[in-house]
Amino acid sequence: MEIRYKRDLNSNYMILTEEKTAAETYETRMLTENRIHGFLPCVKQEYGDRVEYYYEITGRQSMELMYERRKLGYKELRTLLKELLRALEAAQEYLLNPDHLILAPESMYLNTRSEKLYLCCYPGYEREIRESFLDLAEYLLGKIDKSDAEGIEFGYELYQSALEPNFGLTEVLRRYTEKDRERSAAEPAKRAPSPPPSSVREEVLEQTGSWKNFFKKKNRKPQLEDYVAEADQMGSGSALFLKEEAPVMGTAYLEKEKREGLLLHSLSGDYPDLQIQEESFLIGKKKGAVDGCIPASTVSRIHARITYDGAVYYVEDLNSTNGTWADQVQLNPYELCPLRDGMFVAFAGAEYEVKL
Repeated sequence: MEIRYKRDLNSNYMILTEEKTAAETYETRMLTENRIHGFLPCVKQEYGDRVEYYYEITGRQSMELMYERRKLGYKELRTLLKELLRALEAAQEYLLNPDHLILAPESMYLNTRSEKLYLCCYPGYEREIRESFLDLAEYLLGKIDKSDAEGIEFGYELYQSALEPNFGLTEVLRRYTEKDRERSAAEPAKRAPSPPPSSVREEVLEQTGSWKNFFKKKNRKPQLEDYVAEADQMGSGSALFLKEEAPVMGTAYLEKEKREGLLLHSLSGDYPDLQIQEESFLIGKKKGAVDGCIPASTVSRIHARITYDGAVYYVEDLNSTNGTWADQVQLNPYELCPLRDGMFVAFAGAEYEVKL
């Protein structure tokens, strides 16, 4: 499955390409001829040897990008699951194959204002919905605020439910939305326990081999930003360890050599200069979600990213509404453009000069 992005005069698109199939299916007609609740609008283009599906992503950001600098609380997690349930119910109504839903954070989109969820249904994608949801649940667990005990408990229970042999995603989601309504109706209900004091370093779980498998099932870098969780068998049960940040014991010669970085010099006194030393630096107008804030109405909440690969800095438009330019050339969404000293870049109407 090949994914690319394109910007035209009025819209931005995520484009998925596959080799041309023999005949159009019912599902394809449903996707392209209807506006289905909770799904990205889709247009199909046929060429001699391939078919391209254009999914409109204008005014939306991927879930991965929206939560890159944010943590999820109980209320946000609950809202996401409700939106996912509504989309799945719409998929059933239009007879869409659930195994064709791409539940990867980089392909799930949120409205930048309302944060309404939009899914991508791609006929050329084939993966069991159970596996897709388990990976999504793992991602969401890594984004939960560790100080939100209610959110952590809710996320763990949801994941364990998805591991049940008779798993049905819509049934599981309905169960948890019903549980939430019962909880709201019973207010004041039993409050979630307060987070344990920092001196408590472990929480003993009851016989749940599933958690050990959960934390060890992927050989990749963990996505948890504030803590690392490990499951290890102890006696007849399992233990969940929350590692505290180790004190810095190194001396000056062990520290990583600092580089001066890149400076984006504002050509207008209305906007600040941006000093960049990180390997990934988000630019936009939404404080708390970006590293460099440009307070301009034309700049998107999360507008662009500067990345450094060890040798070269790149600018990348993040599906912004009004675009990003490098030396007066407009970039397509997620297109990496190398930066050189003296170049001019513009984030919508905010213009900068590159100084290396």
